[in-house]
Amino acid sequence: MADYFKDIWAGVSTIIAGMAVTFRHIFAERAITIQYPRVIKEMYPRARARLVNRIEDCECCYKCQRICPVNIFTIKGVRADKDEDLGMLPTGKPKLMHILEFDIDFSKCIYCGLCVDVCETKSLHWESPQEASVYTRRELVKSFAVMSEEEKKRLLDKEAAKKAARAAKAGAKPPKKVENKEGDGEKEEGTGE
Repeated sequence: MADYFKDIWAGVSTIIAGMAVTFRHIFAERAITIQYPRVIKEMYPRARARLVNRIEDCECCYKCQRICPVNIFTIKGVRADKDEDLGMLPTGKPKLMHILEFDIDFSKCIYCGLCVDVCETKSLHWESPQEASVYTRRELVKSFAVMSEEEKKRLLDKEAAKKAARAAKAGAKPPKKVENKEGDGEKEEGTGE
């Protein structure tokens, strides 16, 4: 008979303990849930939500592209002329590259953070978007380059002209072939081989 009343007391006491927790949350000053469309919860400062590149601080060193295990970066840059001033980087060095293309494909990103760690200028960093969902995969490819198509074409044409000039200069003076004294083949002049 004593066990019967012990079981009743255990049931009543656990119901009271559970209801105490419920009433504490009902009448608490801060709400547990948020009204999502009208109220958006702030994400934690170190949340790895989305990669963002501050393109004016990027030195186009390709380190992020090389270290990425899933190849989410598409980067194209053109070296600036010696007389061009593109400004200074946060590291104190002069900016030497025009960034033609800097795209990140978030459909492949595994949020490992290696690219953020390797970035010397800290132009790549994490940001916490409030609405990160999209409807198509194309919207997951974000472009951070701000250069116009005309400017890109001009820089690419200029770079192609430089390469053609270097190739013509290198092609104008081919190394002379000199026959070995032993007669077992040719060697290039000045190489000693």
